[in-house]
Amino acid sequence: MTKNLTNVESVHIMKDALNEIKTISPDFSPTKKQTVGNKPHILSLVLGTIFVVFLALFVTGFGYQPWWVFAIVLILGLGITFPACFNQYWSVDKKQITITSYSNNDFKKLAQLFNLTSKDQTIINLSNVQEAAIVYRKIVRLSPFNFNPDHLLLGITTKDGKEIDLDLGNIDYQGLATITLYLSEAGAKVSDQQGILRLLSEKQNLFKHFHKKWASL
Repeated sequence: MTKNLTNVESVHIMKDALNEIKTISPDFSPTKKQTVGNKPHILSLVLGTIFVVFLALFVTGFGYQPWWVFAIVLILGLGITFPACFNQYWSVDKKQITITSYSNNDFKKLAQLFNLTSKDQTIINLSNVQEAAIVYRKIVRLSPFNFNPDHLLLGITTKDGKEIDLDLGNIDYQGLATITLYLSEAGAKVSDQQGILRLLSEKQNLFKHFHKKWASL
């Protein structure tokens, strides 16, 4: 590859680079909406419910305990399991970024899931984004048993000076290229100094790339 397509200097360059992105990945086409994070999904909630019901039946001896014991165990199990099935997530389309946040309190978070109380939403118009930077941030590992993941972030700076870090999680090339395209077409300056887009297009493991000692494992 002779050109580094990840260093997007302006909206004009990004528009011209779209054809080159398609050369790298012929099947690339921007999705209408890109969602990142642990959004509540019916399947996860259903599987969680099945697991808790089975666990409650097991703990109560499959009917040997009074029904109210089963009910208590079931309610407590669902109260613990459901909030763990989802967390903050954000989505982007051609017009805006929508960040959805939930309470750290499990009971309030559960109420937010069932719309019994409102969840926090922040909306950022893409036209208000001045700069965006794709950054892979390594965490300090003082112990060989620290298996916490590094952070892949999209740092947003708005025209009114606000700075927001959005977690990109395990996003793939298609998703990140879509986000980059939407931001650039809206007039934001997007930078990728570490070449994350290129690495993802080549299906490289980001952890092994940025931790060279793991590259041969």
